[in-house]
Amino acid sequence: MKINKFLQKCFKKFFQKVFVLFHGRLKEYKETNKCNFKVTKIKNIFLEDNKYDLDNHIYEIPNARVYTDTVEHVAIIQDNIVIPKISYQQIAGELKEEKFNKVFFTGTPRLIKKIDGTMLSLVQGASGNNYFHFLFDIVTKLKLCEQKIALEKIDFFYVPGDHQWQKNIFSLFNIKEKKLINSNIYRHVKVKNLIAIDHPWYQKGFVQNEITFLPEWIIFWLREKFLHLSKKFECSDKVFIDRSESILNHCKLINNNEVIEKLSKFGFKSYQVGKLDFFEQIYLFNNAKIIIGPHGAAFSNIVFSNPNLHLIEIIPEDHPSRKCERICNILKMNYTRIKTPQIIDNKNLLGDIKVSTIEIENALNKFL
Repeated sequence: MKINKFLQKCFKKFFQKVFVLFHGRLKEYKETNKCNFKVTKIKNIFLEDNKYDLDNHIYEIPNARVYTDTVEHVAIIQDNIVIPKISYQQIAGELKEEKFNKVFFTGTPRLIKKIDGTMLSLVQGASGNNYFHFLFDIVTKLKLCEQKIALEKIDFFYVPGDHQWQKNIFSLFNIKEKKLINSNIYRHVKVKNLIAIDHPWYQKGFVQNEITFLPEWIIFWLREKFLHLSKKFECSDKVFIDRSESILNHCKLINNNEVIEKLSKFGFKSYQVGKLDFFEQIYLFNNAKIIIGPHGAAFSNIVFSNPNLHLIEIIPEDHPSRKCERICNILKMNYTRIKTPQIIDNKNLLGDIKVSTIEIENALNKFL
């Protein structure tokens, strides 16, 4: 086993060196570099007095390369120089300077797909396939882009995946599937004209800290853009979010069935949100009066809920996320946080949190 790992490591190093010969060695950007790109500040037309709003910029870069490891790193390159501020390197949940980008250590060990035309890069590692980050990061960049460049003038869109729900949302911007270039398949592209936009809300530090300052304009714009598209279906206004469908154990309830049985006595119905289409998800959350469930991306949909919503979020006591609390505060919703203790040994369990049904009942009794 050790020999196999050693051989794999040697082959990987050799492979990387071969591609350095093909593509050249990368350099850090300096003011003396003769790079040719244009940076324009995007005027924020939404709630300009919001102290949490950030300056955003649009980059127009001719003859650029984009390389991604599809996990934490995206390098935007011109003439073998990694362009700062617009390249993305998030390591262990913290945004780092471009000098920490993986390409300086591994190169760009993938064949290049050449693209003749104008392409907007929407990649930022694995997070782009998370429902929350897709809505609040990726889709939001489309709105920012429209402040300077019409989407119909863009030939291609470099995207983090090809899930059907992503395609459905892109179609609402009249972006056809044939214009989407999947970064999971083409990790290294070279394009005649590249457009890139800095992150709408995360430009420093740890992501879980910065999520506390989600700009108001993003929340209100998402409601304006999508809320009227909700698709009505028969559902309860007392909703339990059943996260048992998730492929990850993270924030899954070990006693999920016990919680469902308890909540049914209060008139709740459980929903596996990922099995609903995007438009049904909008309706489910907009129709709800009470929502309870474990922390997860499905709660992003509270952006479509009404101000009278009561939200109860079940979350590990050591989890730093304040995403739901932030959205609830902006939209004047009622928020309750139930913290669960750490489970030491969950190796053989389908989940990593357990909540007391008595604690749930106590939380519900405050407003039922």
